[in-house]
Amino acid sequence: MIVFRKKTLFFLAYIALAVLALTGCHNQKTMNELEAISQIADEHPDSALTMLKVYEDKVDRWSKVDRMHYELVKMKAQNKANVLFSSDSIAKEVADYYNHHGTDNERLLANYLLGRVYSDMGEAPQALQAFYDAIECADTLSDDCDYDVLIPVYGQMSQIFYMQNLPHDEIWALRHYIDYIHKTDSEKEYIIAKEQLINPYYQLGEKDSVLAIINDTYTSLKRIGEDREAADALVASVYIYIERGQLDEARRVMDIFEHESGLFDAQGNIEKGRENYYYIRGTYELEVNKVDAAEKDFRRAINSCFTVDAYRGLVSLYHKKRNIDSVMHFTLLHEQALDSVHNQMQIDAIHQMSSMYNYSRSQKLAEQEAHNARIARIWTIGILFTVLLGVSLTYKLYLSYKRKKQEEIDLLSKSLSDAKKEYQVVQSELLTLNNRDIKKLIADKEKKEKELRQTIERLEASSGLPTDKDSLEKFDESVIAKVFRRKQDNKLEKPSPRQAEWRALVLQFSKEMPAMHHMLVEEKKLSPLELNVCILILLGFDDASIGSLTGSIPQTITKAKARANMKLFGVKGAHGLKRGLFLASKDL
Repeated sequence: MIVFRKKTLFFLAYIALAVLALTGCHNQKTMNELEAISQIADEHPDSALTMLKVYEDKVDRWSKVDRMHYELVKMKAQNKANVLFSSDSIAKEVADYYNHHGTDNERLLANYLLGRVYSDMGEAPQALQAFYDAIECADTLSDDCDYDVLIPVYGQMSQIFYMQNLPHDEIWALRHYIDYIHKTDSEKEYIIAKEQLINPYYQLGEKDSVLAIINDTYTSLKRIGEDREAADALVASVYIYIERGQLDEARRVMDIFEHESGLFDAQGNIEKGRENYYYIRGTYELEVNKVDAAEKDFRRAINSCFTVDAYRGLVSLYHKKRNIDSVMHFTLLHEQALDSVHNQMQIDAIHQMSSMYNYSRSQKLAEQEAHNARIARIWTIGILFTVLLGVSLTYKLYLSYKRKKQEEIDLLSKSLSDAKKEYQVVQSELLTLNNRDIKKLIADKEKKEKELRQTIERLEASSGLPTDKDSLEKFDESVIAKVFRRKQDNKLEKPSPRQAEWRALVLQFSKEMPAMHHMLVEEKKLSPLELNVCILILLGFDDASIGSLTGSIPQTITKAKARANMKLFGVKGAHGLKRGLFLASKDL
């Protein structure tokens, strides 16, 4: 008995010392100093990095909470100082730690910095996933939401979408970026942010929208006295006016740009890096038959980074001069320049494919590591056995109920189908009998028809199955839906849908199921990818087909489904999204 008490006292003393040691490791003074350095990093990142060097030799002896805070502040300062990240090991550890222990703003910052690391490493898919995770961490309803971090998250996403030629997604990211700039920044920054919508709308060929954005930017900047920036913004419209044959308007804009932008020296040379303007002006001069002036401007653009445009301009010019030798010469140079651009595009595409492969491989390694960790913690499961047993029994009962319910629905569906077939037979017979004018038989068949119609209505009401006039069925039978099915079966030459086909699918969806479209797009604000995934689910496509049609990896599809499920039904995870969508389509 005495030995037992001694062992017990020793054990309790050991636990007390361990608790004191753990709590004693955290140094509030250090945390306060790191927080002060973090604030300095916002404006003076180089100074913050210099201050952090003082702690380098001490960090390894700190508690994990202090070490993680140090690494978070250090990465923040490095990102502000434009230091190029080359490894994701520390960033992944920091993000994982704050995802389990940090505040909303700390989790937002940690995932944003992880995305910046992946961006520097050329890993676009991982970067995009990290930015999506960062968005989910942000509490925009809170007064202390860190918009200084949330704004660049959307800005970085828009850059990735731009590089991947996804204008609809780029517009989605920029809309959020602009909204938050409007909340927090100056009017000038807000105007400049809206100007970034020019590129994706130009890619989509919506040039009226592009001109509207340019003119609004010009007017807004002039109103606040930013004349140079206003003139610089206006020049983007020149080429559109030339394409449309509005040469007077093009000349007016060029005069404003050349006299008010401040980008030209006394000899009329434009600032280095802006030489593409020579090609634009040369194109205008060629249109108004100032051939010599056009040739001079095209040749001035050759030695810049706009060689392809310059050669194209010279080809057009010598066509106009009917100088065949020069046409052949500059056509060859133009093709060589294009080949160089295409080669670089192929290299970039290979890098993107490689990053996708590496991302999938890293995901598998992470899953394997997680599996090993679960095995190492098996001994702890014993204390949860009773709870898990109760959950298991409940789940088993749920599956049993679900299976029986499905059997009932299948039975009702079969009965409904049989009744419809018999109803059609009776209708056919009625038509024949009417032609023969057999009144008694007609009356009997009409009575039978009425009974069958009532049976069908009752079965349809009790089964919850879609009726013949179901809008989802109409949508499923539409031409564009059948196009996507043929793409799924690889029956078309180009199985990957074009942007025009995606827009046609969404347009047909809004036509056949307007209430459902309004809920997904206007009320719940789904992103373009989330909307496309939900539409394909309603059409019965599986995850593999959805990934193939959207050009996304399985992890991205799962994440998109999970985000849509949370936005639409407040449910975490992707499970149950399909059932929720079908129930919602029947209720609306």
